[in-house]
Amino acid sequence: LQDGSGLSIASGCSVLLPEVNGQSRTGALCYGIASQRFTHSTVHLNLGVGLDREHDWQRSAGLIVEGPAEWAVRPVTEFLAARDNAGGYTNSALIGVIWQARENLAFDFAIRGGRTDGEELHEVRLGLTWAFSTKH
Repeated sequence: LQDGSGLSIASGCSVLLPEVNGQSRTGALCYGIASQRFTHSTVHLNLGVGLDREHDWQRSAGLIVEGPAEWAVRPVTEFLAARDNAGGYTNSALIGVIWQARENLAFDFAIRGGRTDGEELHEVRLGLTWAFSTKH
């Protein structure tokens, strides 16, 4: 969102490394993200494609809604749907909070529930975002 107005576009890619006691193969995921800040919320639409560790194509769509950006602690919710060519799927919802501790430091906590390939999915997520500038 870069402290500007209007729609923001971003992309990101990640590599799935082999698991310690599981899958020995790698994979990769890439996302396109469109974000818009409104008076009372920020909305992010994420669309992704990639190869999982079994090398099946995977595609996903997610919608994230955050509370007002000026709140030090703001609520967040996410809805996610993912499919792969082998017939696997994940549908989930997340609810949590983001604490903006400082301008360049935020912590987040969330709980996710849903179904993946017919089985229940439960997650607790903790994270941090540390921002820094490369300008001198």
